[in-house]
Amino acid sequence: MKNMLKMSVLVLLFLSGCGNKEIGKTEQNHSAKTTQPNDATVQLDFSAVGDNLIHDYIYEHLKQSDDTYRFDEMYEPTRYLNKDRDVAYINLETICAGEELGLSGYPAFNGPTQVLDSLHTAGFNWLSAASNHTMDRGEAGIVKQLEYLEKYPDITVTGSQKSAAANRLQVKTIKGVKVGLMSYTYGLNGIELPEGKEYLVNLIDEEQIAQDMKQLTEQSDIQIVSMHWGEEYQFVPNENQIQLAQRLSDAGVDVIVGGHPHVIQPMDYLTGKSGNQTLVMYSLGNFISSQAENDRMLGGMGRWTIDYNTKKKDLTFEHVEFWPTITYIGDNYQTYRTYALKDYTDELANQHMIHVNQGQDLSRSYFIERTEQIMNDKIPLIY
Repeated sequence: MKNMLKMSVLVLLFLSGCGNKEIGKTEQNHSAKTTQPNDATVQLDFSAVGDNLIHDYIYEHLKQSDDTYRFDEMYEPTRYLNKDRDVAYINLETICAGEELGLSGYPAFNGPTQVLDSLHTAGFNWLSAASNHTMDRGEAGIVKQLEYLEKYPDITVTGSQKSAAANRLQVKTIKGVKVGLMSYTYGLNGIELPEGKEYLVNLIDEEQIAQDMKQLTEQSDIQIVSMHWGEEYQFVPNENQIQLAQRLSDAGVDVIVGGHPHVIQPMDYLTGKSGNQTLVMYSLGNFISSQAENDRMLGGMGRWTIDYNTKKKDLTFEHVEFWPTITYIGDNYQTYRTYALKDYTDELANQHMIHVNQGQDLSRSYFIERTEQIMNDKIPLIY
């Protein structure tokens, strides 16, 4: 087990969100506390967003006359936030195995493979493929999605495998540092994995996770785990999430990225039994969806930097931030885009179809207030 440095002190502030002046002030103060790297320190930049939830309402409205789709536009407003990241994560809440297996929405999803192309264009290079919907098209859906993604060797997929020979534990070497990646889901909506093919999806099993983490820490310098867990539409982590997070921290995991509730939950720091620090994002909510509730339009992007000391084999966290994100639906449902709240305007809010047709509040002030109510004071908020 590697030794961990004490995490450097961060300036933990809530932002008023009223203008660039306050954002600039927070960034300046945080930067003043940053430890300057030495020759032995490698800086790695990460981002993570929530659920890529592709309802039939989305792909039906974005299909063009030539049978192509306008999916690139969904991710374009936040693309700039991935450009400076070494690892950019998104959760494949719904499988995208293509039209051959039949496209469908809730409750058994399957989206077009062109969604995967657009995720690559948007700069996402770590896709978690372990959710309660991963088996919605059975083994064939998993295999077809994974085979399609093989066209993008720069993308790492965790959480599902097409054969027993496939590596469950993924390790990316970035700037000479080995980053271990893994994903698990609590279940598959009652679908049983075929006997002898339990390798298809990584299910949460504490004994198996303990074995996996032992191997992952032996193979990598930094460990990041995606957990599909918790209760839908709950804004606080439940007891099971908290217990699992602590066990992962005790096993030496450095970062935990959570999803499934479809709403945001707080970020926090845990201390493992070896004194190591673990950053946990209990839920990043929806990144894209057509769930017609204002709180389900609110997601989040976690952004952080890890300074890894190659000589001492330990790390510190820097520039840890939570960026709220908003799914925008406009033009009579012909437009789907996700914006950072920092870039979201009241003009967009007034044109949002959930506001136009249902009268729900989707204003900047509403989302700022909800973010501050749900999140804690451990992590700076950027909006």
